[in-house]
Amino acid sequence: MTAHKSSLTGKTPLAIALAAAATFTFCIRAQSQTEAQDPLTFEVASVKPVPDRFGLIHQLPGNQTYEIKGAWLRLIMTVAYQVTDRQISGDPSWMSTDAFDIMAKAARPRSSDELHAMLQHLLEERFHLKVRREARQETVWALTVDKGGSKMPVHDPEDKVHEPIGGQALRGSDGTMCPGIKGQNVTMSYLAFFLSRGMDRGVLDKTGLPGAYDVNMRYMPEGMRLGGRDGGGPEISPDCSDVFAALPKQLGLRLESAKGPVEHLVVEHAEKPTEN
Repeated sequence: MTAHKSSLTGKTPLAIALAAAATFTFCIRAQSQTEAQDPLTFEVASVKPVPDRFGLIHQLPGNQTYEIKGAWLRLIMTVAYQVTDRQISGDPSWMSTDAFDIMAKAARPRSSDELHAMLQHLLEERFHLKVRREARQETVWALTVDKGGSKMPVHDPEDKVHEPIGGQALRGSDGTMCPGIKGQNVTMSYLAFFLSRGMDRGVLDKTGLPGAYDVNMRYMPEGMRLGGRDGGGPEISPDCSDVFAALPKQLGLRLESAKGPVEHLVVEHAEKPTEN
């Protein structure tokens, strides 16, 4: 058998360290060049103050465009930075009152995480938004895998469709209704954030599940009440449980009370943008 000598054989520790440093520097430069060629910024974007508040923020089909109608900056921040309203402080009053229409389109399809980062950059550029991040220990809900294991279909990693997770309302054959959520290519960290928006405390991803999943769950969100025959609205299905019962049964996950770090955003600076 022919023995192959390592290229490092006979070299001094200093020479090896210099070679490693050169390789690391090359990798950093290559990464910087890639980021410069494909930056996480929208190709075109318009921001316009409007008189009416609608609070509509959504990704359009195709994973390239954010459409925002009559939303205030504080609300837009919850989407861009994936935090709840209670995690934002220090902001001037106009951030909760003044409404804006925003249309922003990327040069090519992007993942949800990339679009969130691009929206952050847009707020920093157009609103001159500066925030300070603080981690605070709080009582949270820990999202974990139930003892029976996950029941969610794993999303094909080759499929780049990122259908944003959103609400749904399903009506049964008996006419009763049950709300819920549905989404494709959803990471567990984003599911935790989405659940946090309707909970009394933050939800932290402690599942340890890598990759992304397709999520489809029917449940009654906390604090939500629909009418019935007496209230004039649709009657709730008797099978429509709360999130604590729905998660193990439908997704193979569970929520457990815990202590953990919750990121807060402290607004240090923001300016009203001019129309463009």
